[in-house]
Amino acid sequence: MGRVLLLLLIGAPLVTSFLGYGPIVLNNEGEQRIALFLGDVRSVITEPGLSLAFPVTEIRTFDSRWLHLSSGPEPKPIQTLDKEPLVVDNFAIWRISDPLQFNKSFPAGMEEAERQLNQLVKGRVREVIGQLKLEQVLAREVPEGVDLGPARASGCVPVRKDLDGNELPLTLTGVITARSCQNIRDNGVELAEVRINRTEIPAGEPESKVYGRMRSEREELAKKYRAEGEEQARKIRAAADRDAEIIIERARGDATRVRGEGDAGAAGVYADAFSEDPEFYDFVRSLEAYRKALGDETTMVLPPDHPFLKFLESGGAK
Repeated sequence: MGRVLLLLLIGAPLVTSFLGYGPIVLNNEGEQRIALFLGDVRSVITEPGLSLAFPVTEIRTFDSRWLHLSSGPEPKPIQTLDKEPLVVDNFAIWRISDPLQFNKSFPAGMEEAERQLNQLVKGRVREVIGQLKLEQVLAREVPEGVDLGPARASGCVPVRKDLDGNELPLTLTGVITARSCQNIRDNGVELAEVRINRTEIPAGEPESKVYGRMRSEREELAKKYRAEGEEQARKIRAAADRDAEIIIERARGDATRVRGEGDAGAAGVYADAFSEDPEFYDFVRSLEAYRKALGDETTMVLPPDHPFLKFLESGGAK
């Protein structure tokens, strides 16, 4: 009888622990547990290993790992600031940071938590994208005037730094993450990141309309750039022609000046040379005149005493 009682005293806790009712609670890695007695919380177990919880009538287990929640495409397109429809597909990385608060906020369990978190994230995605034009959304720009003060106070603004340790500006998904985290943090949920998988224009008339408008805008932009380029080309050509004329005129002036200086120098040399023998100078000048005036079969009619025939008659003798 004593052995049976001893086995009951030892075996009963083991059996109840195996069935999940304590008093010995085995918590695995990546799990969190809440021990309840008739609905009242007895203990919250977050560390892996064996724990004691007594008395216990229920143990609820929660995952402590990072979880992936895909929202799927929006059934209704999001309207951008310029009234363009967008189909957005996003996902969130989250985990249960406080199992007790999570249990109070979502008594129905994980399904209710995922549904509410999905609605919240979609609402923030719609809110932030609605403040941007289509081109800004595609370029992943950040909307202006978004109040992130409460999110910063809650520690929900993600901080990114470059290799030098300087803080980088927020991205579009960073703003959405901060706004979503701010609203879900008090429910025992930690939201690490919200990412956009896909951004598409609905097929059919909206798509053709958007692409047609974008094509027209690009054509207008191309015309503008082409006109600006032609204007710049005209200015450059006019400046080049003006500079060329200035350079040519300067070169002509320099050439005339150098030529005049050369002629003056040559005249001075000739004057110095011929001043020593004027008669020889007359003789050389006459020879030059004969060379230019007398050619093959040249006929000249001059009186015998003409000065031009001076050296031809005398043969150069005085």
